[in-house]
Amino acid sequence: MAVFTKIKPQFYQDSLKLMRVSAEVKETPGIKQAFAFMATEINKKTRMQAHLMSDEVKQAKADDLVLLVECDDNELGKKILDEFEVKITSSVQAKGDNDEDEALPATFEQGAAQLDANLAVISIPGPYAAVQTMLALRNGMNVHLFSDNVSIEEEIEIKDYAKERGLIVMGPDCGTSIISGVPICFANVVSTGNVGVIGASGTGLQEFTVLLDKAGCGITHAIGVGGRDLSEEVAGRTTLSALELLINDESTKIIAIVSKPPAQLAGEKIIEAVKKSGKPAVLAFLGAQPYKVSDSTYIVGTIEEAAAKTVAIVRGQNPDNATVLYERKLLSDKIKAEMGKLSAQAKQVKGLFTGGTLASEAKYILKNVSSSIIDLGDDEYTRGSLHPMIDPSNRSQHVSTAFSDPTTAVLLCDVVIGYGSHQDPAGMLAEDVKKAREESNSNVIVIASVTGTDKDPQNMLGQVKTLEDAGIFVLPSNQYAAEVAAEIVKQL
Repeated sequence: MAVFTKIKPQFYQDSLKLMRVSAEVKETPGIKQAFAFMATEINKKTRMQAHLMSDEVKQAKADDLVLLVECDDNELGKKILDEFEVKITSSVQAKGDNDEDEALPATFEQGAAQLDANLAVISIPGPYAAVQTMLALRNGMNVHLFSDNVSIEEEIEIKDYAKERGLIVMGPDCGTSIISGVPICFANVVSTGNVGVIGASGTGLQEFTVLLDKAGCGITHAIGVGGRDLSEEVAGRTTLSALELLINDESTKIIAIVSKPPAQLAGEKIIEAVKKSGKPAVLAFLGAQPYKVSDSTYIVGTIEEAAAKTVAIVRGQNPDNATVLYERKLLSDKIKAEMGKLSAQAKQVKGLFTGGTLASEAKYILKNVSSSIIDLGDDEYTRGSLHPMIDPSNRSQHVSTAFSDPTTAVLLCDVVIGYGSHQDPAGMLAEDVKKAREESNSNVIVIASVTGTDKDPQNMLGQVKTLEDAGIFVLPSNQYAAEVAAEIVKQL
C-alpha cells in the first residue's frame, strides 16, 4: 500500500466538514484510507496508525491541515489526493437576496458582524476551543461546543461565564442538539411538540427523541450538555441552565433528561430543581433503579421507559405503569426457527455498536447473560479511522470475527441515521452480514434497531427494509432489541 499526503500550512477547517469529506473520499473504489485533519498532537496520536506517520506529518503544526490517502495504485492515489484537496479547500459560496453568489464569512468575527445569529457551533481542536467559545459568548452568542479535549477547568470557566451573561454552553464534546426544530451536528428530524429534552449523551438524546416522534409526540428543544456536565466537578452547570430555560418556556409542558448516572451532588441538584419546577418530568439515568420521586417526577433506567412515561403524560394518561412503548413478543416464530439452526456451542451475544449510549444501555440489559458489547466509537477503535457513525465500514471486520466465533449465537447492532451520519449505514451492515455468512457458513442470528425517522435524509423505512432483506431482525427500539438478544441466550 502506498501513502500519499499533502500538508496545507495554517489552513484551518472545522472537524465536522473534515470527517464528512474524508468518509466521502474513502468510499472511492480502490481507496483503503482517507483522512483530513488538523495536525494537533492529539489528532496525530489518535488518528495515525504507525505506517501512516511520515516525517512530513510528524513535523506538521497544530494549525496545519493534513490530507492523506492510502491505496495500491500510485496514479489513483495522486489523482484522489488532488480531488480530496479540491473538495476541502474549494471556496464556499452562498446565494444572496439578489440571487448573486457571495462569499461566506472567512472568520468568526466577520460572521458575527454579518449574521443576526444567537448561536455559534464550534468544532475546532480542543486547545483552542475554550478561547473561541469565550469570543462567541462575548458577542452575545450561545454555544454548541462539538470539540472535545477541553480541560475541565476551562469547561467550568466558560460555563460560569455563560451563566453570568444569561447564555448557555452546550458541551464540550456535545454531539447532538435540536434547537427550535433545527438539528445540530448528529441529530434527527423529529416532530415539534411540548416536551423539552436535556441530554448528556448524543445517541441517547437521538434515541429518545425519535421514540417520541414514532409515538406521535414532539419536542420544543433537545439541549445537549456534554458528557462531563453531570460529573462531580462540573456539577450539572449546563443542565441546570437548560432546566431554567425549559421551565420558563411556555411551550414546554413536560421535561425529560437522558444521561448516564450523574454524580451524587449533580443528581441531587437536578432532582430538586425539577421538583420545584411545577412541570412533570422524566429522568432517564441509564441503569438506575426506577422510582417515583414525586407525584409528577420519575426516574427510570432505560430510554424506552423514559419515552413511554413521557408519552403517557403527553396523552393525559397515568404514567405509573407505562414501562415500554411496544408490546413485547421476545421470540417470534421466525426467531425460534433460527435458534434451531444454531450449534450447541453458540451461547453468547456479541454487540457491535456505533452509539456509545446505546452500547451502555444494551450492556445494562444484557448484564445477566453471556455477552460482549463493544462501543466502536471508543478511542480504542477510532484510532486511525473515522467515527463509525460517519464511516460504518469500521464495523466490517468485527462482524466477520463475530460470525467466525462458534460461541456467537446473536449479533446485536445499532443503526443510527440522521444528519451527520453515513448516507446508508443499513446498507453497509447488510453487506457485512451477507459476506460474513457466506465466508463462515454460520447461522448467527442478527438483531438490530434503527435510531431515526422517516423524515431523516436516509429514511428509516428504507433502512429497515434493507436490513430485513438481508435476514436481519429489526426491533423498534434499542432496549427491545437487547431484550430479544438476551431472551435467545437464556432459552439456549
